[in-house]
Amino acid sequence: MTKQRLRFLLVVFSAFLLLATPALAQDFHGCPVEGRGGDPALNRLKNRTEVPASFESIDFEALADLVMPEGVGKKHRAQWSRATLASVEPQEKRAIQVVGYLLRVKLEGREATNCGSDAPEDRDFHVWLANSADDDRLDAVVVEVTPRIRVRHSSWSLTNLNRIVRQRPRVRISGWLMLDQEHPEQVGKTRVTLWQIHPILTIEVWSGGRWRELL
Repeated sequence: MTKQRLRFLLVVFSAFLLLATPALAQDFHGCPVEGRGGDPALNRLKNRTEVPASFESIDFEALADLVMPEGVGKKHRAQWSRATLASVEPQEKRAIQVVGYLLRVKLEGREATNCGSDAPEDRDFHVWLANSADDDRLDAVVVEVTPRIRVRHSSWSLTNLNRIVRQRPRVRISGWLMLDQEHPEQVGKTRVTLWQIHPILTIEVWSGGRWRELL
């Protein structure tokens, strides 16, 4: 093999790696970041793994009172108006931090976001965060633990999170702000708003006079 041909093959191989690496990095157990089915734009938001340099601290009430755009329920984002997208997209670039209490934790079923996998390690934890330990779910904000983030935290198990639910210490939840338009019928029943923290990136528990991160 001549040096010129060898050099050509190396260039081609390098180019292949550059093109292939981002796609491989976004896959999780064979599931691409846009999931399979459902709303691909929403799936990409749910499957974010980027960790920001810092989080914006906001009050629980400010999160619960965020304006929910009209006419988006059950609609893919490709069907939203430009005005609606322009109002929602800046909010979903916010990495926020909210203090509250965990009311309930549930292992979700199959979802398009996770390519319909039935394996527990590929499914979300649905978590209800409230402003008071005595609140009902209709007053809570949904915050979600995703498989792509949970795999980085060995203690983010259903057992540990349910222990926090029972003991009801204050918690501080940090993650990406996101509007989930798929459940408008649940507002006022199992949540106070369509706005969520999804995915959760950090869970902290108030203990011994300071915040302790759940690793």
